[in-house]
Amino acid sequence: MRKFILSPHTLNLFEECPRCFWFHMVKGGYYKRPQQPASTLPGGMDGLIKKYFDIYRQKQLMPPEIKNIKGRLIEKSKISKWRNWRTGLKFTDSDGCLLIGALDECLIENNTYIPMDYKTRGFPLKYNSTSYYTLQMSCYNFLLHKNNYSVSNYAYLVFYIPSDYPSEGIIKFDIEPIRVETYHPDKVYSIFRSALSTIFKSEPPPMAQDCPFCGWAKNVSEKRISQTRLF
Repeated sequence: MRKFILSPHTLNLFEECPRCFWFHMVKGGYYKRPQQPASTLPGGMDGLIKKYFDIYRQKQLMPPEIKNIKGRLIEKSKISKWRNWRTGLKFTDSDGCLLIGALDECLIENNTYIPMDYKTRGFPLKYNSTSYYTLQMSCYNFLLHKNNYSVSNYAYLVFYIPSDYPSEGIIKFDIEPIRVETYHPDKVYSIFRSALSTIFKSEPPPMAQDCPFCGWAKNVSEKRISQTRLF
């Protein structure tokens, strides 16, 4: 049996559209969702924020933007491993399939580990801005739990939102830490197993009615067939 490796990103794809997920995991390559060129700015920001947090970690302090959050930053040796996909947290199921994750940051309070992730946005938060990240943060808590760390039922997102241009070459950011209620580990495991069950099917799931990518693929396919019949 083929050993698949899943991540919070691929589980989010499964939740969005099982058919797109099946093609992504089973076929890959040409059959994956089409992707537009992505900005490298979020990745650059992510690296700078990590360095910024590490400065305060060395001082054994919390960055002032999150000083109202209880807990402390975990030690550098541990977070350095967890930030890397190759050395990060992982869970191997009985059939050899894996769930892996790379954390941006993690706090500890009274021996309880609390995952944290940095997010950059171009616009102010809306009431449902955090909902897309619930499964991601739940996966991190699940992985911590499966690696014998004590966890709670929440995590933190820290949003960096450009707000002003006070002087030449300087951009001011509003920084908003948001607490996110996470799923119980049993629910995350259920999603993980459902995703694997979908992968192991010999045929892809039917097209999802609300998936724009499935609709796009159907329209392109029908157009090609129509054009073929004209000649």
